[in-house]
Amino acid sequence: MINTVKGNIVSRKIAILAADGVNGGSVAIMKDAVKKAGATAFVIAPHLGSITTESNETIAVDESYLTAASVLYDAVYVPGGNASVHAVAAESNAIHFLNQSFKHCKAIAADTDAHLVLQNTYFANELPSEDDQSPEAHGLLIGANTPKLAKLFIAAIGQQRFWEREVIRRVPA
Repeated sequence: MINTVKGNIVSRKIAILAADGVNGGSVAIMKDAVKKAGATAFVIAPHLGSITTESNETIAVDESYLTAASVLYDAVYVPGGNASVHAVAAESNAIHFLNQSFKHCKAIAADTDAHLVLQNTYFANELPSEDDQSPEAHGLLIGANTPKLAKLFIAAIGQQRFWEREVIRRVPA
């Protein structure tokens, strides 16, 4: 895997972990950015059907936390939105999804508002500061500017995996 061509995210699958009350603008920006780069984003939520954004718009749900497995996705994004963040943070299946994604060395991005979700993971002590937002930051990115975060996230996904995490091996997922 060390010889894997890096930089390209064509055909990659990106999981977006959300719930009712999500920041719909952040979801749209991230979905559009990864689509333009050749990947596909899938919304994973507590239930199938749709979720409602902070501004009462609906977003179609592709999978529920009960049926989605992190091994089927190449990267994970957690958008903001107060109600969504609290619901995702309380959802053990979503936290498990993130823990497995970290263990499997995948890129993980989150809006600054979603920091609470990441604080509930086993890798919370590995989170970078907002000043350290390079793809080399173990593939963990947190930011308030969604277009900038999307650009950094796409670059991180293009790295394929962050193998230096295998040394850590502290995630029991």
